[in-house]
Amino acid sequence: MVGIGAVVIASVGGASAGVVAADPGAVVRTADSRPIVVIGASISTGYEVEGVVAYPRMISAIAGRSVYLSARSGAGYNDGAIAGLTRAAKIAERDPALVVVQAGSNDVGASTSAIDGQVRQVIATVRSQAPKAKVALITVFPSVHGSGPNARATEAAIVGAARAVDPSVSVISPLSEGWVYGTSSDGHPDAAAHQKLAERVAALA
Repeated sequence: MVGIGAVVIASVGGASAGVVAADPGAVVRTADSRPIVVIGASISTGYEVEGVVAYPRMISAIAGRSVYLSARSGAGYNDGAIAGLTRAAKIAERDPALVVVQAGSNDVGASTSAIDGQVRQVIATVRSQAPKAKVALITVFPSVHGSGPNARATEAAIVGAARAVDPSVSVISPLSEGWVYGTSSDGHPDAAAHQKLAERVAALA
């Protein structure tokens, strides 16, 4: 799957095609109308689900905000891809209320010291470009590369490094929280899991 670089994929008011329609009573609208920026890997691109139910699109319908996406299938912290996607997101120009970084599953088994350094770089970049934004991480999905010691070491490295830079970072961890969800043949989460992600993220905005 090709990368997606800093495009608005869901716009308040229906400017983007394919945006999920939400029950008007379920949309949370606040005085703060700043957008949400999502940086991530294949799960953020909507891999193995219909595009309209991919969680970044559903966030807009639930939270009543525009969502910008900078994502690429296969991206991880370890290889520097997430750092590159963070730069491509042009966060300072968006002035977001919330920045979400979804990564970790592709890093399982990689050097935790390398992951640590890359996560610190990503969070520092986000913080410098959006000092007033909330920051949230979506970490390891156990269905992608397992839930064993390597997955848990990766998870710990990501969360520890992020909170060393910014203790206020929120974490959504399907691994640590024991999520049970349907998957594709290669372990990517189903539409119901995307819905759950969207609800969790929207609640943070």
